[in-house]
Amino acid sequence: MLRPHLERGPDDRPRLRVLLLNPEAPGLPRLAGEIGESAESLSSGIRLAEARLRGLAEVGHVGVYRHRTLPVWRTIRLDTAVYVSTFHSGWEGHESATYKVLATPYDPLFAGWLRQFDDMVNEAERII
Repeated sequence: MLRPHLERGPDDRPRLRVLLLNPEAPGLPRLAGEIGESAESLSSGIRLAEARLRGLAEVGHVGVYRHRTLPVWRTIRLDTAVYVSTFHSGWEGHESATYKVLATPYDPLFAGWLRQFDDMVNEAERII
């Protein structure tokens, strides 16, 4: 889905940044249990996502970061949009909705997500 957007001309390509939970984070087994998955399966799924994003990095401006905190499992920033999703205990995680958060006048939600995203990127390990 992202590939056509990342393959545009060099001056026109968006900057994609993705935060993923470190597959070796101490809290991963807890999260796996909350979403009804084994820790091994969740860790493997994260590594698969990293591999697929590595392929996208060949055609665009892609940065992938591993974080160790659990509040938001998937956070993606594409230029001026932030996409967020979360898992909740008792909720099948792969059915979790993903929300697109954009800047609007007088909207602290986007500013808050941007601040959290940037803080997490600054504390995370860049792997791609």
